[in-house]
Amino acid sequence: MNRRLLLAVGVLAVLAALAGCSTILGPGEPDPEEINQNVTYDWNTSANVTVDVAQSEYTAVYVIDNRTEIELYQRDALGTENPLDARALKFQFENGTVRNVSVENVSLTRKRAVVTFPARDGKLAFTSPRRGKSWSSPTFVEGTYDVTLPPGARVGIPILGQVSPGHDGTEIQNDRVTIHWDDVERRSISVRYYLTRDLWLFGSLLGVGLLAAAGGLLYYLRQIRSLERRREEVGLDVDVEDDGDDPPPGMG
Repeated sequence: MNRRLLLAVGVLAVLAALAGCSTILGPGEPDPEEINQNVTYDWNTSANVTVDVAQSEYTAVYVIDNRTEIELYQRDALGTENPLDARALKFQFENGTVRNVSVENVSLTRKRAVVTFPARDGKLAFTSPRRGKSWSSPTFVEGTYDVTLPPGARVGIPILGQVSPGHDGTEIQNDRVTIHWDDVERRSISVRYYLTRDLWLFGSLLGVGLLAAAGGLLYYLRQIRSLERRREEVGLDVDVEDDGDDPPPGMG
């Protein structure tokens, strides 16, 4: 029975290893359909890196200056590096011509998605999925950064929003905040934001909390007053006058 159990466990382990071979042996090959997705980008950017954060994805445009490739990756909650899920990759040449990045120009390693450029200068754009009320990315290039948040998103209240490293200014257009950095030299950049509708919820919860606290304080004061009245009724608070140096009764 023990041998059969060990054999079954061994078979399951082999099947699990084969099913997860993309993790053990590498991430596999890039998906041509994802690489060649049809996405229109705004190439009219002035920053070295321009990011547009949407609800379930973000687009990024990187200025490429005298380099042949870029290594794209992301970090999970444990800090482990994995290839960035970059889709719809396009390259704009200096003359304005835009071309899809061929799947042959994208290779995956265990930690990186390596994109080779068709020219040493130009702009690279891609789309990547995201979720939650935060965005973060390693700084693949140094220089100026512009990150535009979804409609209604804000970072002005420190308790609810956080920007790292410290930014150099913000601008609001069409209910969207753009955060600007003059020169990012840190290894990563991150933004945690809140929605304007969250302020109403936060204010409502705060109001309910304050009302509950006030009610509790009022109840506490009433209980104290009730105890004081009871003490008075049973004579526990009757003052005894000091009769000076006279000894207690029966002791004189």
